[in-house]
Amino acid sequence: MALGNRSRRTKALAVAAVVGAAVLGLWWTGGWGALWELFSNQEQIRRVVENWGVLAPMVFVLLLVAQAVLAPLPAPAVAAAGGFVFGTFEGFVYTWLGVLLGGSLCFGLSRAFGRRFVASNDRLEGLDRRMEEHGAIVIFVLRLIPLISFDAISYAAGLSCISFWRFLLATALGSAPGTFVFVYLGGASLGPSVYAALIGLAVLTVVAYVFFRRLSKG
Repeated sequence: MALGNRSRRTKALAVAAVVGAAVLGLWWTGGWGALWELFSNQEQIRRVVENWGVLAPMVFVLLLVAQAVLAPLPAPAVAAAGGFVFGTFEGFVYTWLGVLLGGSLCFGLSRAFGRRFVASNDRLEGLDRRMEEHGAIVIFVLRLIPLISFDAISYAAGLSCISFWRFLLATALGSAPGTFVFVYLGGASLGPSVYAALIGLAVLTVVAYVFFRRLSKG
């Protein structure tokens, strides 16, 4: 058993080393800055997606998955580009799918290579128990707050004891409102409906934040 644990730790460290080297390489060569500029620019994303023709939906979803895994690249510009290129309905479907796939991949990576370290830490036992009881609600509420890193929540959830399907359901429901608003803004003209969407998202964010604060104190 000890040999198996040592082998898994070695694999986890190897993966962490590869990921760290890749991130360091991107930073050293200026590639990270180029990625950040791409994912921050709605017009650049739109051009990249449109250049792929019939494969545009697949490329768009893959961009969202890459954005999730390569944290902390921004996502709002990608979602807005989806609304501009595909329209509100299709843009929402593709963006939501990309969000769920990206979040699932982050969760899976974290669960595969980090969960054992958390489970063996006695000091985190209380936090683990709390996530077992209220994890789905916590993730759902946090997904309603656009200012909190989507990727960080996914990676942190993978370290906890919450099941994948509870995580996926909470993510699907919690991310839907914000995803819809950002996609809608990307394809809509400035007007009363845009202001209404922004105000609605702001109110939802405040309510979710207040509820999360109360939940944290409970």
